[in-house]
Amino acid sequence: MSAQIISMPEPDPKPNIKVEITLVTPDLAEAWLGKNTKNRNLVRKNIAKFARDMKAGAWRMNGEAIKFASDGTLLDGQNRLHAVIASGASVWMMVIRELSADVMPTLDTGKSRSFANVLQIDGEGNTSSLAALVRRALMWDAGQRTNTGQVSPTINEMQEFLEGNPEIRTSAEVARKLQSRSLLPGSVLGLSHWLFSAIDPDAATWFVARVVDEDVPTGHPARVLHRRIVAMRLAGGRINETEALALTIRAWNAYRRGETPRKFQMPKGGLTNDNFPEPQ
Repeated sequence: MSAQIISMPEPDPKPNIKVEITLVTPDLAEAWLGKNTKNRNLVRKNIAKFARDMKAGAWRMNGEAIKFASDGTLLDGQNRLHAVIASGASVWMMVIRELSADVMPTLDTGKSRSFANVLQIDGEGNTSSLAALVRRALMWDAGQRTNTGQVSPTINEMQEFLEGNPEIRTSAEVARKLQSRSLLPGSVLGLSHWLFSAIDPDAATWFVARVVDEDVPTGHPARVLHRRIVAMRLAGGRINETEALALTIRAWNAYRRGETPRKFQMPKGGLTNDNFPEPQ
């Protein structure tokens, strides 16, 4: 049998693109956005995240570029440019020019790198639990009590928070060990342990473990909390994280005061930053 000869197509001519490093000022960003005719809708959450990093001096040039077509049309980078304007800062960016206009459908099709991915690259363990806990703890530290999804910390902000609060790794590990036996979300277990540990580390570990223990005596705040969580599961399946956290803090406070409550009530009208319980 003769060998089959497969002919390969000739590669396209070498692209004549231009790459430069430019200090992008708010005025320059505004001028470039005037060439934005084919971009997608703005992602306001990303703009706010980028702007916070730029304003804090934490923005890093990582190889992602502002891209222009050969006719001058802005192809990629509108959110970053809007962030420059919002921050009022000037930052260095890579700029690529003279791209073919037909590359637009191929831009930004990959999956974004998550904080859990970054932790894994850094050699951390328990990355999913740790990433979720760092995000929620940072929100709490910033005064955001309810997990509305409106606050989205940047990777830089979360890395800095983890460096300043290394003990949060212990809380993430406690949550990982207890989650398989608990009806509470792991993020609630971890955040509760972290918050309570700032008050009494030994009591925090003991109490969070009791929350998943059905053998706690009747009337103990941890038992009352456990029964409430079971009822919530039976009623709706998925536990609301904000409500579960508030209930856990109420139970902790009752335990610290030596109380034997019959039940825990939520405030009328729902939980807000103003009426959210604070650990004592």
